[in-house]
Amino acid sequence: MELNYGLGFRLPSSRIDLVEQMRIGEMAARMGYDTVLTSETWGFDAFTRLGYLAARTNVRLGTAIVPVHSRTPSLLAQAIGTLSRLSSGAPILGLGLSSPTVMNDWHGVEFEPALRHERETIEIVRKVLSGDPVEYDGHLFNLDFAPVRFVPPGDISIYLAAQGPTNVRLTGEFADGWMPTYIPLSNLEDARASLVEGARARGRDPDEVVTVPTVTTCVLEDGERARERCRETVAFYIGGMGTYHYRTLAENGYRERANRIRDAWNEEDYEAARAAVSDEILDEVALSGTPEYARQLLSAVPDSVDQLVTVPATRAPVEEIKATVRNVGEILDPE
Repeated sequence: MELNYGLGFRLPSSRIDLVEQMRIGEMAARMGYDTVLTSETWGFDAFTRLGYLAARTNVRLGTAIVPVHSRTPSLLAQAIGTLSRLSSGAPILGLGLSSPTVMNDWHGVEFEPALRHERETIEIVRKVLSGDPVEYDGHLFNLDFAPVRFVPPGDISIYLAAQGPTNVRLTGEFADGWMPTYIPLSNLEDARASLVEGARARGRDPDEVVTVPTVTTCVLEDGERARERCRETVAFYIGGMGTYHYRTLAENGYRERANRIRDAWNEEDYEAARAAVSDEILDEVALSGTPEYARQLLSAVPDSVDQLVTVPATRAPVEEIKATVRNVGEILDPE
């Protein structure tokens, strides 16, 4: 099956054994995925895993995402610059805000002003990777230092995981790519209007900012089991992971369903929360079902998508993740 967009794979969550994670990443590279990405919360870090994969694969690598608060902008530039020397292709530095809970309680740093932190991080990373002396006078960061001590790469892309209109606008102003999550695929073009507005305000071409949504993915011969895996992941993120994901789904046409998911989760009725994730929602924010059904979903991805990043369902065991990687890979290349 030939797609008019790329297909990426994000490594599973930290609960999966690290050796198994690396095997799955190598498997995705062999199966023909365009990119293999890592994320980071309070488990395994992102860049160590990417360094291992750089030594074992030739696939394009990157983060999706690392929080802007957990490293200084200069260290982020050093990390992605180092990866660019170890890996094939232009690496992706996918950045995001994470959440106040993770930043305040895990990292012990102030979350606000979050968008200012995001903007200044991008600007400093670009300055460091330019190879020029790093002079920056911002609200949060003030730097006056020598150039980075390696020949800077010129092919690194910075993506932002943005959901709300203000953050999406910031993406259009400063980033190379947009990584939305839980914005229904059919709504991406409308949601992208803020990105276009931001890009034009900065004199940038909006078409040069790629759209790379992430979708919860489980594709098994047992299609109902696959869809239940994705239902429980969606219910967890909408009901139990703060307000961002809930608000995104609610403000993009599914307020009644988002309310039902959140209310059931808050009452600890997790079965009802999962049941409130309708088939329509699943087909908008996930890739789930049998391989044949997944083929139909992949063929219906809107033209506004430049790459689709598949993310394993949260509670899927290793064998189901491997089966999903294989099944989606075989859709791409049945030979």
